[in-house]
Amino acid sequence: MEQRIWTARHNVRVPVTPGQAYQLIANIENYPKMFDSVIAVERLGHDGTNERVRFWGTFGDHRGSWVSVREVNPKRMRVRFRQERSTAPLASLGGRWLVTPRGAGAEVVLDHYFRVVDDNDAAGQHLERVVARSATAMLESLRQVTQGGDAYEMWFPLSDAVRGLEGVS
Repeated sequence: MEQRIWTARHNVRVPVTPGQAYQLIANIENYPKMFDSVIAVERLGHDGTNERVRFWGTFGDHRGSWVSVREVNPKRMRVRFRQERSTAPLASLGGRWLVTPRGAGAEVVLDHYFRVVDDNDAAGQHLERVVARSATAMLESLRQVTQGGDAYEMWFPLSDAVRGLEGVS
Protein backbone atom coordinates (compact mmCIF):
# COMPACT_ATOMS: atom_id res chain seq x y z
CA MET A 1 0.00 0.00 0.00
CA GLU A 2 1.29 3.45 -0.95
CA GLN A 3 2.08 5.83 1.90
CA ARG A 4 0.08 9.04 2.12
CA ILE A 5 1.94 12.17 1.01
CA TRP A 6 1.16 15.15 3.21
CA THR A 7 1.55 18.57 1.57
CA ALA A 8 1.64 22.15 2.78
CA ARG A 9 1.97 25.52 1.06
CA HIS A 10 2.83 28.81 2.73
CA ASN A 11 3.62 32.14 1.13
CA VAL A 12 4.56 35.75 1.80
CA ARG A 13 4.90 38.92 -0.25
CA VAL A 14 8.13 40.85 0.08
CA PRO A 15 9.02 44.40 -1.07
CA VAL A 16 12.19 43.47 -2.95
CA THR A 17 12.78 42.35 -6.50
CA PRO A 18 12.25 38.66 -7.28
CA GLY A 19 15.99 38.39 -7.95
CA GLN A 20 16.85 39.75 -4.51
CA ALA A 21 14.37 37.43 -2.80
CA TYR A 22 15.71 34.46 -4.75
CA GLN A 23 19.31 35.28 -3.80
CA LEU A 24 18.41 35.33 -0.11
CA ILE A 25 16.90 31.84 -0.43
CA ALA A 26 19.44 30.33 -2.82
CA ASN A 27 22.49 31.33 -0.77
CA ILE A 28 22.62 28.66 1.94
CA GLU A 29 25.15 30.73 3.90
CA ASN A 30 22.31 33.17 4.70
CA TYR A 31 20.23 30.62 6.58
CA PRO A 32 21.82 30.77 10.06
CA LYS A 33 21.66 34.59 10.01
CA MET A 34 18.14 34.71 8.62
CA PHE A 35 16.27 31.78 10.18
CA ASP A 36 16.14 31.14 13.94
CA SER A 37 15.58 27.41 13.36
CA VAL A 38 18.93 27.04 11.53
CA ILE A 39 21.95 27.12 13.83
CA ALA A 40 24.64 26.30 11.25
CA VAL A 41 25.12 24.90 7.76
CA GLU A 42 27.98 23.12 6.05
CA ARG A 43 28.13 22.68 2.30
CA LEU A 44 29.22 19.09 1.68
CA GLY A 45 29.30 19.26 -2.09
CA HIS A 46 28.23 21.54 -4.91
CA ASP A 47 28.28 21.24 -8.69
CA GLY A 48 26.72 24.59 -9.62
CA THR A 49 23.15 23.31 -9.66
CA ASN A 50 22.93 20.63 -6.99
CA GLU A 51 24.37 20.77 -3.51
CA ARG A 52 24.48 18.64 -0.38
CA VAL A 53 24.17 20.59 2.83
CA ARG A 54 24.35 19.54 6.48
CA PHE A 55 22.03 21.58 8.67
CA TRP A 56 22.16 21.92 12.44
CA GLY A 57 18.96 23.29 13.84
CA THR A 58 15.56 22.75 15.33
CA PHE A 59 12.42 21.22 13.91
CA GLY A 60 9.55 21.53 16.33
CA ASP A 61 10.88 20.50 19.74
CA HIS A 62 13.79 18.52 18.32
CA ARG A 63 17.37 19.73 17.90
CA GLY A 64 19.68 17.87 15.61
CA SER A 65 21.35 17.72 12.25
CA TRP A 66 20.33 16.40 8.88
CA VAL A 67 21.66 16.37 5.34
CA SER A 68 19.58 17.79 2.53
CA VAL A 69 20.08 17.79 -1.21
CA ARG A 70 19.18 21.09 -2.88
CA GLU A 71 18.69 21.94 -6.53
CA VAL A 72 19.04 25.65 -7.24
CA ASN A 73 17.50 26.99 -10.44
CA PRO A 74 18.02 30.75 -10.88
CA LYS A 75 16.25 30.79 -14.25
CA ARG A 76 13.01 29.56 -12.64
CA MET A 77 13.82 31.23 -9.30
CA ARG A 78 13.26 27.91 -7.58
CA VAL A 79 15.13 25.91 -4.95
CA ARG A 80 14.07 22.29 -4.45
CA PHE A 81 15.18 20.38 -1.38
CA ARG A 82 14.81 16.97 0.24
CA GLN A 83 16.32 15.31 3.25
CA GLU A 84 18.59 12.40 2.39
CA ARG A 85 17.47 10.50 5.47
CA SER A 86 14.62 11.58 7.71
CA THR A 87 14.16 10.77 11.38
CA ALA A 88 11.00 9.10 12.69
CA PRO A 89 8.20 9.91 12.76
CA LEU A 90 9.13 11.41 9.36
CA ALA A 91 9.66 8.82 6.64
CA SER A 92 10.68 11.54 4.15
CA LEU A 93 10.61 15.32 3.83
CA GLY A 94 11.17 17.67 0.92
CA GLY A 95 9.83 20.74 -0.77
CA ARG A 96 10.66 23.84 -2.74
CA TRP A 97 11.04 27.58 -2.50
CA LEU A 98 9.56 29.46 -5.47
CA VAL A 99 9.82 33.21 -6.13
CA THR A 100 7.47 35.00 -8.53
CA PRO A 101 7.04 38.70 -9.41
CA ARG A 102 4.10 40.42 -7.66
CA GLY A 103 3.59 44.11 -8.36
CA ALA A 104 6.67 46.05 -7.28
CA GLY A 105 7.88 43.13 -5.16
CA ALA A 106 7.81 39.37 -5.10
CA GLU A 107 5.83 36.47 -3.71
CA VAL A 108 7.79 33.70 -2.02
CA VAL A 109 6.14 30.29 -1.79
CA LEU A 110 7.45 27.56 0.49
CA ASP A 111 6.02 24.12 -0.30
CA HIS A 112 6.61 21.00 1.79
CA TYR A 113 5.75 17.37 1.23
CA PHE A 114 6.35 14.58 3.69
CA ARG A 115 5.51 11.00 4.52
CA VAL A 116 5.01 9.59 7.99
CA VAL A 117 6.38 6.29 9.32
CA ASP A 118 3.62 3.64 9.30
CA ASP A 119 1.18 6.24 7.89
CA ASN A 120 0.36 7.20 11.47
CA ASP A 121 -2.41 9.78 11.13
CA ALA A 122 -1.85 11.37 14.56
CA ALA A 123 1.87 11.78 13.82
CA GLY A 124 1.00 13.24 10.41
CA GLN A 125 -1.33 15.80 11.93
CA HIS A 126 1.32 16.75 14.50
CA LEU A 127 3.98 17.10 11.78
CA GLU A 128 1.57 19.15 9.69
CA ARG A 129 1.38 21.65 12.57
CA VAL A 130 5.17 21.61 13.05
CA VAL A 131 5.74 22.24 9.33
CA ALA A 132 3.20 25.08 9.39
CA ARG A 133 4.88 26.76 12.38
CA SER A 134 8.34 26.33 10.86
CA ALA A 135 7.36 27.59 7.40
CA THR A 136 5.43 30.55 8.82
CA ALA A 137 8.40 31.55 11.00
CA MET A 138 10.85 31.26 8.10
CA LEU A 139 8.68 33.33 5.78
CA GLU A 140 8.14 35.96 8.48
CA SER A 141 11.91 36.18 8.98
CA LEU A 142 12.36 36.61 5.24
CA ARG A 143 9.70 39.34 5.19
CA GLN A 144 11.40 41.18 8.07
CA VAL A 145 14.79 41.02 6.34
CA THR A 146 13.29 42.68 3.26
CA GLN A 147 11.42 45.46 5.13
CA GLY A 148 14.26 47.97 5.27
CA GLY A 149 16.22 49.50 8.11
CA ASP A 150 19.45 48.10 9.53
CA ALA A 151 18.60 44.49 8.71
CA TYR A 152 17.91 45.45 5.10
CA GLU A 153 21.29 47.19 4.81
CA MET A 154 23.01 44.02 6.02
CA TRP A 155 21.45 41.97 3.21
CA PHE A 156 21.32 44.62 0.47
CA PRO A 157 24.29 46.97 0.93
CA LEU A 158 24.32 50.46 -0.53
CA SER A 159 26.69 49.29 -3.26
CA ASP A 160 23.90 47.05 -4.63
CA ALA A 161 21.49 49.98 -4.69
CA VAL A 162 24.06 52.19 -6.42
CA ARG A 163 24.78 49.47 -8.98
CA GLY A 164 21.05 49.37 -9.72
CA LEU A 165 21.12 53.09 -10.54
CA GLU A 166 23.96 52.93 -13.06
CA GLY A 167 22.90 54.58 -16.29
CA VAL A 168 19.94 56.34 -14.64
CA SER A 169 19.99 60.12 -14.87
